[in-house]
Amino acid sequence: MSPEIGLIVAPDRTYATLAARARRLGFVRALRRPLLVALVLGTSMALSTTRHVTPALVFSTTVMLYVIVIGQILTALAVMPATRAHTIGRARALDLFFASHAPWSLWLLAASAWAPSPLGRPVAPVWAAALVPVVLTPRIIAAYFRQVHELDRRQAAVRTVVHQILTWGMFLALYGAAVAIWPRMLQVVS
Repeated sequence: MSPEIGLIVAPDRTYATLAARARRLGFVRALRRPLLVALVLGTSMALSTTRHVTPALVFSTTVMLYVIVIGQILTALAVMPATRAHTIGRARALDLFFASHAPWSLWLLAASAWAPSPLGRPVAPVWAAALVPVVLTPRIIAAYFRQVHELDRRQAAVRTVVHQILTWGMFLALYGAAVAIWPRMLQVVS
């Protein structure tokens, strides 16, 4: 079973196993999972908006959406404690952190495949399915803090909550800017 699927099924056990195999990574190698997340974002957005995938389209969409991944990297580094940095290294810790994106990656790919078609598929099942990664991700991230950084339950919970607030805040800011929600809200209020 891949580590990402293992994190969905048993996050504590999987992260404990991965942390025990602590091997230092170079910074470039640590970007493999963030690059995979960017590729999933690019592919799913290209597919859901145009209903086809070409290398050029995926590349351009991935490059455009990499700002989201950079935001996720900065958020991860902001909440990542210095503990265990001397044994596993910051690069390995970042690599392991990005393994927690598996539920969202699977949802993005499934949602883009289900995206509304000329036949008029309903979008309600896609939004209902989003509850799965919404629930699983904090559970996986808390396990990351407990097993990789050896934090107690309370410290892991606090860092998980801070991470989720930063992540959802970034999402709302980017989404709000993309659809001009802030001027619309001001117009409704005034």
